[in-house]
Amino acid sequence: MKKVSKIIVISLLFFVVVTAGMFSVKVMASGTSDTDNKPVHGKVIKIHAGGDKNSQRFSNADVKIISGSLKGKVITVQNFAGGQIKDEGSSTQSFAKVGDEVLVNIQYDSKNNVKKAYIYEIVRYKCLYGLAAFLIILLIAIGGLKGFKSVITLAITGIVVIKVLIPLILQGFNPMIVSIAICIFVTIVNLLIISGKNEKTLAAIIGTSGGVLIAGAIAFFSNSIMRLNGLTDDQMQSIIYTSQNANFNFSGLLFAGIIMGALGAVMDVSMSIASSIMEIKEVKPDMTMKELVKSGMNVGKDIMGTMANTLILAYVGGAMYIMIMISSYSYSTSISTALDQDIIASEVLKALAGSIGLIFAVPITAATTAFLIKLNKGKEK
Repeated sequence: MKKVSKIIVISLLFFVVVTAGMFSVKVMASGTSDTDNKPVHGKVIKIHAGGDKNSQRFSNADVKIISGSLKGKVITVQNFAGGQIKDEGSSTQSFAKVGDEVLVNIQYDSKNNVKKAYIYEIVRYKCLYGLAAFLIILLIAIGGLKGFKSVITLAITGIVVIKVLIPLILQGFNPMIVSIAICIFVTIVNLLIISGKNEKTLAAIIGTSGGVLIAGAIAFFSNSIMRLNGLTDDQMQSIIYTSQNANFNFSGLLFAGIIMGALGAVMDVSMSIASSIMEIKEVKPDMTMKELVKSGMNVGKDIMGTMANTLILAYVGGAMYIMIMISSYSYSTSISTALDQDIIASEVLKALAGSIGLIFAVPITAATTAFLIKLNKGKEK
């Protein structure tokens, strides 16, 4: 296991060095940022009748500013945070109501007086922060030390995705290479924190990496035939504008989404199988490698059915509008025609590639765990 530990440490150091190098390039290329473009918070204290009554695209509202240079002042603004769908130009969200905390866009004239202002969004992050805090409390209260470790791994995953994966992709780095490196790093760090340094962790790391890489390979070769990007024209234009990269690799972005989406489920399956085999070995240490693999496969068969459902349902829940599109198409044309649509085919590919990778993770983890147990047992003799 000392050799294995060295390999893991070297891998982590390599990842840190590569990431640091990429970020140094990013910092050199990015220059200075505009720190003045901060959102202005306000609270709606009164709603006025008026606006475009035909389409009800907006109303007017009195908003008390609670941040920025105008803090404490009350201004009348247009409420663009929603409306009823009566024409193509109408907004589709709910109007801001009295008592809502909102984000206000304020435009100034040459004399720094308010020229125009409107509500463009309702503040929602505070509610999300509260739910996140509740989740953390539940994990620690019910899970104890294991729950605390889960919180740490969850934080690491979130930071790596938000602060490393997305910025590097936006800077033009290959999404396939970046996402693979991120997945391997997240797998190694998370499993080491949760389960410690042992054969079970190593087997779960190998099984997870194998399953995710197979899911990625399935996605890559399938997409080389189907040529998907998984986005609408508006979404692609927004990404091109944000990244300032006309040659953005949308297929690579789809690949990254597939393997990142499969990572959690595959990691869960791999750790469950590795843990089961280790428990079996503790109860019956004289089992052969073949028997251990068979036991792991039996556990895996029970797990992979429910986990495949979990993975597919996760994709369905994240793209419910796609399911509505499929249903709408099926009323007027065949399912095959609906599946030919880029955005629909992309979601189906995500679910299928992730499920295939999950199934492959079962025998990989079972065989690896049994091999490591017998290898370690041979060394003890």
